[in-house]
Amino acid sequence: MVVLAIAAPGADVSSIGSWTESIDSGDLVAGAGSNLVSQYESVSGTTTLDVSNTAGGAWRVLARRSSGTWHGSFRLSIRRSSDGSGSGSVQGGTTYMELGTLDTEIFTGGGERNGIALQLKLTGMSTSVPPDTYSSGIIFTVVPQ
Repeated sequence: MVVLAIAAPGADVSSIGSWTESIDSGDLVAGAGSNLVSQYESVSGTTTLDVSNTAGGAWRVLARRSSGTWHGSFRLSIRRSSDGSGSGSVQGGTTYMELGTLDTEIFTGGGERNGIALQLKLTGMSTSVPPDTYSSGIIFTVVPQ
């Protein structure tokens, strides 16, 4: 999974991290003839964000799923799993929110924050999904609040 960052006027966001999940016969619920485990979750901090150049102002972090090889039954969700560090603050976003192709606010804050840990969840896996390599990126944007 490729993670991109886009700067907004007055503040910058940068991200680092990726998550890959290989699904095979070991993921069958009850062996041959059964369905796949339907949900996969990354480790906490699989991606981290830094919000900088805020001049102490309030901001919102938005995220959306970028185009890629994606199956319509998949659902990608994200949550904030740490506050990070720095002189600023961060609020909200500790429960999973589904990402679509339109921006979704995932959390808010103010001032400078580094190392804000994120966690991802993929649902909708099934043996009815054709075998392939599926992928999507996440685009993060920070905007003044």
